[in-house]
Amino acid sequence: MEIRSYLLFALLLVIDKVSMQSVTVEADIGGSVILPCSVGRYEKDVFWRNENSKSVYDIITGEVDFHDQDAVYRDRVDSFPSEFAKGNYSIRLRNVKPTDPGPYSCHIPNSITVYVQLKIKAERRVLEPTPKPGNSGTMKRASGTSLFLLICVLLRSLAD
Repeated sequence: MEIRSYLLFALLLVIDKVSMQSVTVEADIGGSVILPCSVGRYEKDVFWRNENSKSVYDIITGEVDFHDQDAVYRDRVDSFPSEFAKGNYSIRLRNVKPTDPGPYSCHIPNSITVYVQLKIKAERRVLEPTPKPGNSGTMKRASGTSLFLLICVLLRSLAD
């Protein structure tokens, strides 16, 4: 029974290690927006991509690398290098264009991938109050509930 407990603990750690995060942010056309990516620890390599796998921003061996950056994002994306040590690899996209909305990914090899959905804010009616500036995104962690339940059923069958 003790071995099964260790097995369950190890499987839960693996689920957490490969978990995904999903975030939605909104921006105004022509404005700037932060695409968040935070893992809580320093990583040497981080790769930002858009839905078509175009290179948005790369951090290689802890340094910003524009070598493979797609021309669509040139001179419009920057990061916060002083935050890298804290595991914050968020980027700022300036001069948001009508073609920018869609899914983005912040991939950290052998660790995690954060998915960011960029949406354009709907035009507000004149009578509506103007919200305070900032991202309206909320971070959600994929639960992995189905995988967890499958593992529990498998472990239960081993116990029988």
